[in-house]
Amino acid sequence: MGLAPNYIPPGWVEPNLGPGVSRPKADERTRDFRLRVKQPDMPAMRVVMPAPTKAKAISYCKNRWPNATVEALE
Repeated sequence: MGLAPNYIPPGWVEPNLGPGVSRPKADERTRDFRLRVKQPDMPAMRVVMPAPTKAKAISYCKNRWPNATVEALE
């Protein structure tokens, strides 16, 4: 048996997505930042995030994965 089509797991936090929030705006100059994203009860993943600054890259990751801890690898 699979999950119901509209099932939302307990503790789910809706991600905050969009240009300038979870990714850079189309006209922004960016460079790639390597980050480690660790969600609760999941293995850590390494992400390459294009962003204008390291702080923005961390912010984009926190908006995409609200319950995760994020650290820069560079």
